[in-house]
Amino acid sequence: MSTDRALKAAYEKTFARGWDKVYWALDLHDTCFRATYKPYVYEWINDDVKSALLRLAAHAETHLILWSSVAQEEKPHILKFFEDAGIRISGFNSNPYEKGNSTSHFNEKFYMSVIIDDKAGFHHSEWAKIPDLVDALRVQYPPKVVEPAVPAEAAISS
Repeated sequence: MSTDRALKAAYEKTFARGWDKVYWALDLHDTCFRATYKPYVYEWINDDVKSALLRLAAHAETHLILWSSVAQEEKPHILKFFEDAGIRISGFNSNPYEKGNSTSHFNEKFYMSVIIDDKAGFHHSEWAKIPDLVDALRVQYPPKVVEPAVPAEAAISS
């Protein structure tokens, strides 16, 4: 599925069902970061990533969740990198907002609306178009006002 279609489907489903949050699962390496294969080295994969994430994070309904297999001790450094860039992060390998219900169990697989991952077909050149696409979708599917995101330190899961 193309990124355009995936985003449209996520926003349509979220707001048609009366939900108020869009959860973005963001892979890090080869999606947000250049894969250096060195711990504690973080470089945006291109100039569009930071500006796209800043625009997305400015929307109250947007919850960015980092999704990576990095070592536990590296997670606070990555969260600090995003914080220093001014990007609000809501979770790291977990969704602190959706704990599950009688039909869904999110302890082993967290709930997400959108997956941005090179292994899922996302190419980093698509970062440039995402903010404008989301702005258009927000007009088509107006979001509700939601509470602020959890603090970054609460976003780290074990």
